[in-house]
Amino acid sequence: MLSKFLMRAAISAAALSGTAGSASAEEYHILMMDYAFFPEVSYVQPGDVIVFENISGSTRTVLGLNDRWEIADISDGGTATLTIIENMPNKFLSNVPGGTGDQVDADGNVQVIGTLNFSGAPVINEN
Repeated sequence: MLSKFLMRAAISAAALSGTAGSASAEEYHILMMDYAFFPEVSYVQPGDVIVFENISGSTRTVLGLNDRWEIADISDGGTATLTIIENMPNKFLSNVPGGTGDQVDADGNVQVIGTLNFSGAPVINEN
């Protein structure tokens, strides 16, 4: 009788730990630098939270592709969070004023682009 109880308890614990692991959200940090996001690609799933940290020296705004979401006016040294949801665009951008070269738009901004990858992080083969 005790053996059956312990077996059921072990099976229940294993099932619950598997469920909890898949349902738990992760927190990822993305640095907003002068002309780049670091990392440029973040591997995320719905429910995860991204913390944008602005270290660019100026106030910045981050926009989802096609203006589907916006985090406005993140001050230098400041942070802002974004919770990942289903069907969220996988590209985001920030316009940096005063750039030079090929990447400058008509308004004199460089468009810095980052990516959310929903397919899972690549496996690193240690062989």
